[in-house]
Amino acid sequence: MTKKLIVLDLDGTTLKSDQTISDRTKKALANAQKQGHEVMIATGRPYRMSHMYYHELGLHTPIVNFNGAVFHHPLKTQFSDAYHQAIDLKTARELLDFSTNYLLDNIAAEVQDSVFLRERNSSVPDMFHQGKDNVFIGDLRDTITTDPTSLLFFASHETLQEVSNHMDSRLSNIVTYRSWGAEWPAMEMTKLGVHKAIGVQAASRYLGIDRQNIIAFGDEDNDMEMLDYAGVGVAMGNAIASLKNVANTVTLSNEDDGIAVYLEENLGI
Repeated sequence: MTKKLIVLDLDGTTLKSDQTISDRTKKALANAQKQGHEVMIATGRPYRMSHMYYHELGLHTPIVNFNGAVFHHPLKTQFSDAYHQAIDLKTARELLDFSTNYLLDNIAAEVQDSVFLRERNSSVPDMFHQGKDNVFIGDLRDTITTDPTSLLFFASHETLQEVSNHMDSRLSNIVTYRSWGAEWPAMEMTKLGVHKAIGVQAASRYLGIDRQNIIAFGDEDNDMEMLDYAGVGVAMGNAIASLKNVANTVTLSNEDDGIAVYLEENLGI
């Protein structure tokens, strides 16, 4: 058996629309680990919004958070391969100044597991509001005092498209940015050049698994580099068209146990 590194995006991939992992998917991933394969998560979520799935799947691998801006090992307090690539505070303030040109529903910044919101409202997922000691409300120009891991603009799809057009012409050389979220449309900015494939590459080195033995699953724009980097990039049936074009193959949707179906058919689990 050739040992594989199985890399999982969460939303729209491992998770169903109700934010749960199906029993069939959990069983397939557990069987893969029993066979000696490694399973890891690479998500745009911060760790506070992904740790429950890490433990539910019984993982013991490093994890990629914030679309590659953070790489760490939840089970190791001393992990020399860990990294945190944040946006320079000066750049973040330039982006906040830039944001005043648009009618945004909210602005959020994250510094590891601390959250900074312009205001409390329904424009952001509930988990952005959770916590007493790690959620700060107010003008982000005043509340952020250190380099943020990510910066998010929440607005309508139309407004975000306008922001994106202007980002392309003015700011694309200082940050990496992605649009995401159906229910909570947002543009997320991270340090320039950051993406999931950087964290997956770090994990493959740590685990001693060659690139050609990586199987990565995803569904959205933020999975593009990861699926392109992996030996086998698998797009979900519900994935965007551009990701399916990059992927080596397409499986069923997240609602139809696409991950389990692929692993059962190709790893014999």
